[in-house]
Amino acid sequence: MSNSTVQQQSIDLFLLPSRALRTGHGVSWLAYVGIREQMRAAEFKNPEDALNFAAQHTLMRCMLASALGVRPTAAAAEIPVDRTCRVCAAGAQHGKPRVEGVEFSMSRSTGMVAGALTRSGGQLGADIERIRGSYFSGFDRIALGEAEKTALATMTQTPAQVARHLLWTAKEAVLKATGHGLVAGPHRVSLPVVDFPATVDAADGFSTRATLALEGEEPQDFWVSWRVRGEFVLAVATNAPHSVRVHEVATPLAVRQVLDPRT
Repeated sequence: MSNSTVQQQSIDLFLLPSRALRTGHGVSWLAYVGIREQMRAAEFKNPEDALNFAAQHTLMRCMLASALGVRPTAAAAEIPVDRTCRVCAAGAQHGKPRVEGVEFSMSRSTGMVAGALTRSGGQLGADIERIRGSYFSGFDRIALGEAEKTALATMTQTPAQVARHLLWTAKEAVLKATGHGLVAGPHRVSLPVVDFPATVDAADGFSTRATLALEGEEPQDFWVSWRVRGEFVLAVATNAPHSVRVHEVATPLAVRQVLDPRT
């Protein structure tokens, strides 16, 4: 197995409650997005889905503007984001978002959005999920590798469910890091389940290695770590060792104070 870099990556992970857009700071947040993203948010039939989408994109553009030194909020909406798909031959604009100069990853769940950013280079993926009571029927068959299914079969109900939380978020984070997305198949990302914590609370700060094995390609190692905040589990995946600083934010200023030294 090989990795292209051994430099430790320093990751800033931001958490923004979607409801922040409904507070007095909502105007400040929405100033970061342009008309195109506002129109896309308006296409959602469910108001909560629209709010989560808007929160994700306002956080993304605030992060980018702060990291790149773009001060006027209007200019933040014009930062070019390349969404060219690196998987499908058509090169459609539905791939991992990329901006020259930074590596970042975004994720959203009901009520909360997350954004991870690094200037250290390398590959970075992040995923946030609300802790749920159960997964859909057939989850293990579709999402897990044979060794993972065997390990879960030996566990009692609670540790097995915790393992599913960690596995799903990690697999999504790894596949976001490479830009393949779930189309590549979550079962192609494997993790050592036997080492997993038995409770959700114990998963906060836990880390391990994952391996991505795509057909016809050399297996690639990823470093994965988790954070637990309330009813949410977050995974960060990079192709080199990393450290994570978590920032729970409610205003754009809080993001700028972390990423823009001039603030």
